[in-house]
Amino acid sequence: MHDLITSGRITFRMLRYFHQVAVSGHFGRAAEELNISKSPMSIQIKELEVALGLSLFERDSRNVSLTAAGRLLQRECEQIFSALDHAITKTQKLGRAVNSTLNIGIVSSAFLDGFANLLSDFRGKHPDCTLNFTELAPTQQKNALDAGRIDLGICRHGDTLNSPSMNSIILVKENLTLAVPSTHPLKDRRVVSLAELKEEDMAVLDRTMSQATPLLIAKCREHGFYPKTAFEVIEPSTLLALVASGQAVALISDCFRSQTSKNVRFIRLKEEIPSDLCAIYKKQNDSKVVRKFLHFIEFDYKPHFGET
Repeated sequence: MHDLITSGRITFRMLRYFHQVAVSGHFGRAAEELNISKSPMSIQIKELEVALGLSLFERDSRNVSLTAAGRLLQRECEQIFSALDHAITKTQKLGRAVNSTLNIGIVSSAFLDGFANLLSDFRGKHPDCTLNFTELAPTQQKNALDAGRIDLGICRHGDTLNSPSMNSIILVKENLTLAVPSTHPLKDRRVVSLAELKEEDMAVLDRTMSQATPLLIAKCREHGFYPKTAFEVIEPSTLLALVASGQAVALISDCFRSQTSKNVRFIRLKEEIPSDLCAIYKKQNDSKVVRKFLHFIEFDYKPHFGET
């Protein structure tokens, strides 16, 4: 290790401050982004330049630009930070395996689906396991799984498709159901076919966050029409709010029937479009606690249709 580091003349904080200014191109903006005052940051960067014996920035009254040495150090810092991030992630991943901690990314609707009962049963059988939860959209879950920040994702059937690096297992089986405003002409129907929704304004989930909408569109096209997607939202609860306000209809998971509202009617869809609650995980997964969870699902827990 270089003596400038072992002596403490160059620190990680200096490199972090330098890199933020290099990215921002402005000392004041960099200080705001780091949530520190400008003066101590400037002092740290000046000390870095003194220790290196060169200038990292060309300065004027308004902005700063990198010197050739500054551009080189910026690239090297990015490699250092990336290597450190990788090392921390790997170490945490090993620690989770040793400590039997299961980090789970979860969609907001999961607890409407009997998932709490499932977790209670799992904890009863494996009291040594610790469960941590982070609410994440399905796309975010897959990114977090790839990065090793979570061990399991809890999402809907549509988000288990077209994911070659992931395996999935069904936790709770259910289908999509139709939600309409209480004033809608279909409100008193017991069953509605998908084709009858051809002219309806639909509220759907944001397709950048979930594959549920592409799956729904594909099913509609199989029945000869492309749905009129009037709204794309992030949260399923927002779908219900749009329905309740009379602005759209929505096809949502059956578990939302438990969210009673005088302004919303739920109608069974003739076609069975799966909206199972599923767990997704990396195919190359050597986590002991993930194996425990999968074994529990396969041998000790039986998913129930429409469990709440």
